[in-house]
This record gives sequence, C-alpha cells and structure tokens, in this order.
Amino acid sequence: MSSGWSPLVSSSSADPEENDFYLDRELDVLERAVRELGEMRRRELGRLVGCRSWGPGRFGRALRAGVKQGRLSRPRRGVYGPPG
Repeated sequence: MSSGWSPLVSSSSADPEENDFYLDRELDVLERAVRELGEMRRRELGRLVGCRSWGPGRFGRALRAGVKQGRLSRPRRGVYGPPG
C-alpha cells in the first residue's frame, strides 16, 4: 500500500514528555510577551513570538493551555493578555 494524502491529521509518534517540554517552553514565551507588552491580538502575538516555527497547531494549543492554566487571559475574542 502506498502512502499518500489523507484528510486526517496524522498522529505524532513524539514522546509525551517531549511535547510537555515544548508546550511549557511555548507557554513561557507567550506569558512573558503579554506580561511585558499587555493585551494584543492573536495574530500580533503569534508574529511576535515566532509561532510559525513551532509546527502545525502548536500555537493554538499553547494559547488554549495558557488560558486554561491561568497563565494567559482572553479578555475578548481574538485578544490575549496577562492573567488577572
């Protein structure tokens, strides 16, 4: 069977500990950016932290995790800021 295009996202074989390490590092970068510069739109924040080099889906995952963990706030749609 040949490999080809699939409409489904393939699962990663990466180590869960490795994923946690990178997520924590990404959260540190996001948290530092909003603490230093305040609220900003998602696109601006992504550009500032260089999220395009993180890999597919990682930026959104990090934003959701940051809000869930209380490390970031989401005062309104598409805007992120420091907690509290």
